[in-house]
Order: sequence, then C-alpha cells, then structure tokens
Amino acid sequence: MNNLNNYISEETPPKASAMINTFRAFGYNLQTAIADIIDNSISAEAGNIWVNYEWKGAESWVSIIDDGVGMDSNTLVSAMTPGCKDPNDEREITDLGRFGLGLKTSSFSQCKTLTVATKRADSKILKRCWDLDFVNKTEKWSLLDYISDESHIEKLDELDSGSIVLWEHLDRLVGISHIENEAARKVFLSEFSSVEEHLSLVFHRYLEKKKIKIWINGLEIKPWDPFMKDSEGGQLICNEFLDNSNVHVKCYVLPHISKIKKDKRESAKTEKWYGLQGFYIYRNERLLLYADWLGLFSKNEHYKNARILIDISNQLDHDWKIDIKKATASPPVNVRKDLVRLGKMTRLAAGGVYRFRGNQVMLDDSIKSFDFQPVWKATKKRDGAFEYFINEEHPVLNKIMNNEVVEKKDIKTILKLIGETTPVEAIIQNYSENPESAELRSEQRELENGTIQLAKLMFKSLQKSGLSNEIAIKQILRIEPFNEYPQIIEYLN
Repeated sequence: MNNLNNYISEETPPKASAMINTFRAFGYNLQTAIADIIDNSISAEAGNIWVNYEWKGAESWVSIIDDGVGMDSNTLVSAMTPGCKDPNDEREITDLGRFGLGLKTSSFSQCKTLTVATKRADSKILKRCWDLDFVNKTEKWSLLDYISDESHIEKLDELDSGSIVLWEHLDRLVGISHIENEAARKVFLSEFSSVEEHLSLVFHRYLEKKKIKIWINGLEIKPWDPFMKDSEGGQLICNEFLDNSNVHVKCYVLPHISKIKKDKRESAKTEKWYGLQGFYIYRNERLLLYADWLGLFSKNEHYKNARILIDISNQLDHDWKIDIKKATASPPVNVRKDLVRLGKMTRLAAGGVYRFRGNQVMLDDSIKSFDFQPVWKATKKRDGAFEYFINEEHPVLNKIMNNEVVEKKDIKTILKLIGETTPVEAIIQNYSENPESAELRSEQRELENGTIQLAKLMFKSLQKSGLSNEIAIKQILRIEPFNEYPQIIEYLN
C-alpha cells in the first residue's frame, strides 16, 4: 500500500454555515429531540431532570435541567463541538450516546439558539452558546460565552452540580408567532402533551426503577409500561437469549380488553392498541424503537395484543444499525430468523385471545354487558349461522351519519374503516366450526327502501353526467347490489 504521508495534502474544513445548518435536517421532532437531551442527563448520572417551557410567542423557550455531575470547561467545549465522539470508541456500558452529535442535532432541529450552562461540585457556572444566525453571518465556528438571560440558570445555583440545555428562537415550533396567537399557542401546548406521553414510555424502565425522576413544568411524569406487567397485565409467554446471550427477548400477550377494568383502559391506552403492536427495542433500558414489526410482519387488527421486548447493549449499535436519532434499528441477519420465529409464536397467541373473545363477545349482538363498540357486529340465527352487519352505533360512523352534510373525505373514512375491520378471521372460524350452517346469499332477496333510494341517487347522477335514461339504467344494473334486483327499473323514472 502507498504511504499517503508522502503526498501533498491540504486541510478542507467544512463551511461553518453550511455544516451547522445541515445539522438541522436529521428528522427529529420535539419529542425525540428532548428525549435525546435527557439521554445526556442520564449519562451524566442525573437523578432528577426538569423539562420547562414557556409560551411567549416568538420568544418562547424550552429548558432541560439535570442534577448530574456537570462539566468542566474542556468537557463543555467538547460537548458543544460537533462530532466530539468517535462512534467506534469503546464506551461505558451505561452511555446512551454514540456519535457525539445528539446534543447539537436534536437542539438545532428545534431552535436557532442553543445555550448550555453547567457546573461541577464546588465550581462556578460555565456557559457556552451556539447562535445559528451569528454563525451564518460570520461564517465562523464561533462558540460564544453567552446567555440571553441569567435568570434561566438560577436553578443551577440551587444544585450542587448539574447542567441546563436552553433552546431559544424556536423557529421550527413557533416561528414568528405573536404571543396572542391562540392557534399557535394551542399547537405549542399540544406538542408538550405529546412530549410527556413520549417520555413516560421511552424512559419507563428508568422511572419504574426510580433511577430518575422527570418533571415537566413542575409535574412529575409517571411511567407507562407497554407490557402491562401489573396485576391485570400482560402474559409473558417466552423468555429467550439470542446472539450468544447478547440479545434478550421477552414475548408478551396483553389481556383482552374485556379483562381490563373500565377505569384502567385509558391508562392502558386501549384505543391505541392497534398501533402499539410489534417489537420494542431497548438499549440499556432506554426505549429506542417501539410498535414496529421491523419489516418482518405487517400490522393486523387480530395481533394488536402482541408486544415483544428486545434488550440490546450499546456494544451492538453498529450491528443493529442504530441511527443518530436513536429512532430506527434493523436486526442483524443472525438474529432475524429467531425474531421471525418468536414473532409468529407471539402473534399466534395474541390472535387466539382476540379471535376467541372477539367472536364470542365483541361481535355477538346478543351480548349487551360490554361497552366496546366494534365496526362489525354479528347475530347468530337459529340454524347456527351468523349474519354480519355494520354497527351504526360505532362512534366514528355515528358521528358522520349524524352530520347534516357528509363530505367526500367522510365517505372515504367510512369505506376505509369498514374495509380494514372486516372480521375475516371471525368469519373463517365460524365457518370452520359449523360449515353446514354457513349463510349464503339467497337468489331472491327483498328489495329494501335504502337500496331504492341509493339507486335513485345514482340514476340522477348519471343523468346529470349526460347519459340517456336507457344507458343510465343499464349502467346501474351492472353495479352490485342493483344487479340482483331487476325490478328496480320501475323506480327509476
């Protein structure tokens, strides 16, 4: 190999404004950005973390304060320097960082002014600031010894040690909104409601074990365990170690909704269970990726009770392709086959819970002791066959049907809802258990008034489009279900 030291070379540092603005485009949202800052607090051995925010229009701000060990001058400057860590360096097992970019990229994704103030025990407060407008103006990597308002760091005076990350000029979140802009204020507050929910999930194991406490504007966050490992919680059906014991997998099947007390359903987030199924990947007990089948399976209504916990260490970041945001992951080939096996087993168990309870409770129209409202319901006939129909009491359908004007988007919503929730598994199971009583469509059925009115609407619409009465009628008779009622012609005049 050629000795490259023998060749002429020159330094080509990146243009300050171009590079620092590139850091704004890593795809964080407010929730993942704040979680990334909290990772640094945990790595700094913090026991308490305070997230504060204030709506002041364009002057709104956010701060994350911790009582960790703090930093000296060299450590602070290093922490503010982009790429201060080599992702290939060996790290402490408790370190939640990797690239040395999280503080900067997460902050710049939300604000144009990032200030970090810190102090160690028996030391004075130090501060450094990145102002993107100043960097863009000067075209220099100018890290300032500056803070806009000393009152922001008063909390540090009360602590033996700790750090504060301050975000100002939140152009991505509030822009140039006036303080009296009520719509912008509601969006701002709504975002922080999502932050609370996100942190309660991402750090739930830390919160459960009392390793840390997190407050948002003075209110302590409570952990939310997606596996419901409490008295009425999920059932652990499998506990395995993979990849030479470097990967720990636990498979859970949550109870059927009917088993959860009404006053617990909100905290269990039962209305979101469809979206919460899948794998949950943790690194050092911090949730990275959740409710994702990792491309191995697709989400399905009948597997919404299935959740699989995967524990990995930070030594596997490269193998699992953990990104800067710590929001995506891809299992290595040597683990993927086992995850498929465990996923199939868990989904099968979850499907059994749903089908059993679903067929007998959720769909059965004769059972009235349950307040769950499915889209489809079923009535069992004397011969044992089931007749399936749309439940007009479903909240979404009921709301749209009671609107004075039904818009195109409402019709699309109804059609999508009906299509996605068609009880295919229930129909298959009922047929397999009692095939001789399967309800088939009779050749002659009574023509209902609703069908007539719908045909009339179609007929008028075709007439307005320029078709003759004869062609319009022929078109209608080619459309299901009108093709089954030739007598409908007499109503189309």
